[in-house]
Amino acid sequence: MLNSLAVAASAPSASPLSILIPSLSLSRPFIPPLPARILSASASSSSKPLPFASFYSSPMNILNKLGFGPRTPDPSSMDSTIPQGPDDDVPAPGQKFAQFGAGCFWGVELAFQRVPGVTKTEVGYTQGFLHNPTYEDVCTGTTNHSEVVRVQYDPKECSFEALLDAFWARHDPTTLNRQGNDVGTQYRSGIYFYTPDQESEAIASLERQQKLINRKIVTEILPAKKFYRAEEYHQQYLEKGGRFGFKQSATKGCNDPIRCYG
Repeated sequence: MLNSLAVAASAPSASPLSILIPSLSLSRPFIPPLPARILSASASSSSKPLPFASFYSSPMNILNKLGFGPRTPDPSSMDSTIPQGPDDDVPAPGQKFAQFGAGCFWGVELAFQRVPGVTKTEVGYTQGFLHNPTYEDVCTGTTNHSEVVRVQYDPKECSFEALLDAFWARHDPTTLNRQGNDVGTQYRSGIYFYTPDQESEAIASLERQQKLINRKIVTEILPAKKFYRAEEYHQQYLEKGGRFGFKQSATKGCNDPIRCYG
């Protein structure tokens, strides 16, 4: 395995539900939803958002029957016209966009925040079939969205190749729909290009990486599609303190280990 590849694997603590339901596989820790009256009280007393559950495939039916878990999107709303269209947002003058999926977008964003020449990062959802998806929608595993970081960078200070280097170093591109304990299509490895030059550089970079790894790389390289910005509490999540309130540095060039969940 290439030494520069750092697998983003952080094992969350065991969930009570995993004891009640042995076959249940959870990625981010599951926290049952609170009653509305408690949520209202929490919202008025704390600015910290409540974390959501992340699930993959069949466990959803069990959780929904128990009254837990995110809603399943209505199939009638799966109009793919807009989400499957190109990302029509415009970067700042003189800047360029790039999109990368490499597992849970919290740690991936922090890695790109530290790259010199990167002027802005946003986490969100793309490549799916549902218009305006929520985090709960994506976590059902039915919308085909990938968790991505959209990077805005100054090409005079940061090359696309430098972004690719950060991408490969951040995750294991040989695990299909999985990074560590995070399992599901939303965690797949992907490079989503905006220009023919980005596409050709991405393909060449993948071919170089494949020569260094003895397992097949499963990274998808596709045109950038509509980008849906994730909920605000996801943005710069680890820099703001993550789950435990311990802020992690986004300083350019910082090489401190990234704690995936904070």
